[in-house]
Amino acid sequence: MNAQPAPDSTEVMRRLRAELGALRRITGSQRLDRLVAVRSGVSIGVAAVGVLGQLINDGPMRMSDLADSVRTHPAALTRQVQALESEGFVERATDPLDGRASVVTVTDEGRIAHRRIEEANNELMVEQLDSWSVSELTELVEQLDRLVADLRAVPASRRPKAAG
Repeated sequence: MNAQPAPDSTEVMRRLRAELGALRRITGSQRLDRLVAVRSGVSIGVAAVGVLGQLINDGPMRMSDLADSVRTHPAALTRQVQALESEGFVERATDPLDGRASVVTVTDEGRIAHRRIEEANNELMVEQLDSWSVSELTELVEQLDRLVADLRAVPASRRPKAAG
């Protein structure tokens, strides 16, 4: 029986990037969005779901704070909020402390829609990961938590410099 040589760190990092790319393509796919929309009866994209979830978790927020919280550009957030507003899932009002700013609040309809989307996502995940044990899933979640924390903690000195 021939033993496989241990992969070097370059190969491991290449594989990690490839798997993260595959995960991003799967979780951000239009096919998955359509499937969740059909199951939930709510047709909004994953970015809008994230905005809705942030508002549910943290309460009403100024647009600038919401953009920071969901880590998106203000112009992209404006499009998401407009889409959610047109569905009746959020409301915007002038910030009473600063008339130039808007505060976004989730509506009862938005809470219901978000819960239906979460339920559809959970059902799909249970179906897709039915061969995983609870301990395997727990270990995966712990490792993903660590990965996300480590990737977010990259010091500014090691980040690429902006051109210009």
